[in-house]
Amino acid sequence: MAVFGKIKFLNISSRNIPKKIKKFRLFLVVRSFSMLSIFGSRNKLICLLLLTLLITIAGCQISAQKTQHLEAKGCKDIGILLPATGAESGRWEEKDRHFLEKGIIEKIRDVTIRYFNANSNKELQEKQADLALKAGSCILIVTPVANEEGINIIEKAKKKGVPVIAYDRPIKDDDLSFYISFDSEEVGKLQANYVIQELNKGQEGIYKLKGIPNLVMINGDIDDENSYAIQEGWFNTLNSYFQPEASNQNKKLNLIFPIGKDDPQYFMPNWSGEKAAQKVEELLKNHQDNIQIILVANDSMANEIIGSLGDKKRGKILITGQDGSKQTAQNIKNGFQGITIYKSSELLAQKTVELVVALSEGKNTEDLMNRDIETSTGKKIPSGILRPISVTKENIEVLD
Repeated sequence: MAVFGKIKFLNISSRNIPKKIKKFRLFLVVRSFSMLSIFGSRNKLICLLLLTLLITIAGCQISAQKTQHLEAKGCKDIGILLPATGAESGRWEEKDRHFLEKGIIEKIRDVTIRYFNANSNKELQEKQADLALKAGSCILIVTPVANEEGINIIEKAKKKGVPVIAYDRPIKDDDLSFYISFDSEEVGKLQANYVIQELNKGQEGIYKLKGIPNLVMINGDIDDENSYAIQEGWFNTLNSYFQPEASNQNKKLNLIFPIGKDDPQYFMPNWSGEKAAQKVEELLKNHQDNIQIILVANDSMANEIIGSLGDKKRGKILITGQDGSKQTAQNIKNGFQGITIYKSSELLAQKTVELVVALSEGKNTEDLMNRDIETSTGKKIPSGILRPISVTKENIEVLD
């Protein structure tokens, strides 16, 4: 079981639920009939009527649980709400929008797509959702700028019976219909494992690490649950290197920033590359350039950091990232960035399009989901979670 911020990933398939329900209904019938023998004929008739009503109600409730938010049969008006534009998050316009729109148009005849980009403005995104719902969108695909506004969007959509698919970023709300993303904790683990790999190589590695290297972490937005999942991957993998479990062992890495997991300073607002670069410049100055490793949560921040380092330091510091942009591929080829964790926007969009088509056609969606995520209240959200891959110089062709 992997911790996902305050949400837990559970490898539990909702396909198991109907079997339990069937057993319960069978037990209810058998048990109730066995009790009828103690009543008179008139009372038996009353009991039978009550039993029939009880089973009907139970069946309706079960049906409601299984088909909740599946009122999208026949839907041909899809709202897509993505979070950002520009250098900070170029992937949304360049890749995700393209693959989502292309896939939906190819699969649903006479479809209307209402596309919005919030440009990192959470209030604007909520207004855009209002516009989409008012115009008649009957399925929403949402990558939230912030969780709170994401919850507001879900509540408004719920009133209209519109399912919401959280795309790449989760929304912590019991009424979320579906979640499609990559395993963000795995992203953090893969980045951390690359650090361990280079640490074990020592002076024979690319970065010629020696002694106890100083390490800095630069994470994403504090309101993005993916940031917390990446954080879990980092700390779960590297904790024993910061703080050895045995007293006779020496630590192998020195974490100089953040102070700890709860330090808010290492979360960059809106995944800002500019702020990430400023923070790294400040840390380098304060530590007399004595930083050997920078764990960076994504490529847009990594690229800004690389640009700010200057020729003397560029390529000398181990830097990580995720997403796999064109610029990242060049940075890795040039030796400026060690690794990126590739999350294919095409695969992510493809999975989402499959779900949208199933909803539009009124088909069962269970086979499209491979996990449930459990909210803090115990509600299980059907989810399709994809596995990211590590990309270094050795397999850089993956990004071509």
